Order: sequence, then structure tokens, then C-alpha cells
Amino acid sequence: MRPRGILPVLGAALLATGCRGWGRVQAGGAYDLKGRNQTSGHVVAADLAVGSKRVKWGNEGRPFPFVLHTSADVLLAPERKSFGWGTGIGVYREPRPVSPYALLGTSFHVDEVRGRFSVGGVSPYGEVGILTSVPARYEDGGDGVFVSLGITGATYVNYLVGGNDTFEGYFLLKLGVGWEKN
Repeated sequence: MRPRGILPVLGAALLATGCRGWGRVQAGGAYDLKGRNQTSGHVVAADLAVGSKRVKWGNEGRPFPFVLHTSADVLLAPERKSFGWGTGIGVYREPRPVSPYALLGTSFHVDEVRGRFSVGGVSPYGEVGILTSVPARYEDGGDGVFVSLGITGATYVNYLVGGNDTFEGYFLLKLGVGWEKN
């Protein structure tokens, strides 16, 4: 089996054997924390969160709220072009009708920073936001569409650029749409 075919097969196996979670696509804006001119830009991302629905949490019998998170994102700013892959953990509840979520992890990224190639790893990220289901899904259980609004703090450690550009931070404001599996 080719390496790129492993992830879809693994994801399908996890979802078919009692897992819960969601997948979504997002787009939004990026703001450089150093406040330099011409460094704000756009972000596009896709992510997946997978947890167990068989493990129960507390006296309520609700599913365990923690999930494994993986994401791919592209940051397009005038002075930075970045492609990253992140892995981490998250916590969320079913959006009935609205639920907060939080994600925390690290990313590996390949960048073009002010005309110079860079690669970076172990760059932390954190995201908080809200999920809301479409109006027809207010009851518990079931699968379906949701929308999300999140704010991310993302760091970029640029190992090959050097100088004052070795470490950068961005706030990312992302609006997403996804599919929830229970």
C-alpha cells in the first residue's frame, strides 16, 4: 500500500469501529503578531478530530470529550508562504445547538519567508472556538453538518532563515464548515 493511502484507510477504520469526531475545511485571515506592514494575509485549512464514543465520561454517560487532532494549513501572506501539518489533542462536546472546543498541538511546516526557504518543526499552536449544528440537528446523537468559528495562536520557528525572522507568531481567525460523526 502506498503511504498516502494509509491515512484514508486508517480514518475509515476508526470511524467504522466506534469512533466519533469531525472533519472540516476552514478559511480566514492571518495577522502577524510583530505588527509589521504587509505581513497579514489569508489562511486555508482542513482538519480532522477523532475520539472514542465507547468510552463514557462522568455520570451522564456522555462520550469521552478528548480527541486526537490532525490538520493541514496554508498561510498566504505577502512576506510568508507556509504549508503546515499539525498534530495534537482537543476537547469538544456535540454542538447541540452550540458547544465550545479547544485544540493544542505542534506543527511541522515548509515556508518561503521574505524570499528565503525555511523548514520548521515543533512549532506550537492552540485554538479555541465554538461549533454550532444546523437547526435540524438540535437533538442528541446523529451525524451531520456544523459550522465553526475559531481563533488560533500559531507560532512558526524558521530554522533556515535566521536573524530577526527565526521566530514568528500569528493570530488566525477561521470560519469553517464540517461534518460530525457520532
